[in-house]
Amino acid sequence: MQPSHHIATQQQRVQEWMRKSPLRITRARSSVAAVLLQQTEPITAELLFRRLLDIGEDVSLGSVYRILKQMEEDGLVLRDRHVGSVGVKAVYAIASATAPSRAYVFRCDVCHRQQRIADAVLAVQLANVAALEGYALGTEIVIPARCRDCVPAAGQS
Repeated sequence: MQPSHHIATQQQRVQEWMRKSPLRITRARSSVAAVLLQQTEPITAELLFRRLLDIGEDVSLGSVYRILKQMEEDGLVLRDRHVGSVGVKAVYAIASATAPSRAYVFRCDVCHRQQRIADAVLAVQLANVAALEGYALGTEIVIPARCRDCVPAAGQS
């Protein structure tokens, strides 16, 4: 069990963080914020929902998604996509705590559509290869690609 001063500090941090937003501070929003503040890595809505259930918070998965969407719209939370072995999943993290030092972006060379990607394994591999080969990585790594909407257009030029 956590010491009471740690719990009080965490609650104060949640309240302070929530005050930055025009959203009304509710128990569900505070609980979602508390779980997000405990994370060192972005988290999926489903895992956040399970963590809320583990601490006895009675909230639906739909409510978790709505709260995350509201928090994202107000700039409190960043939503990103994690590409893993099970496909692409949305992940969420506190906006101020997740200012990424490096962004990986697919950019379509036809329509210029961009898709930011978050993949910790890829980031570590690229950083290791860059260091090994003596390269300094910039803050944004652009990966030229062709989006699915433009693939058929490529042969019709």
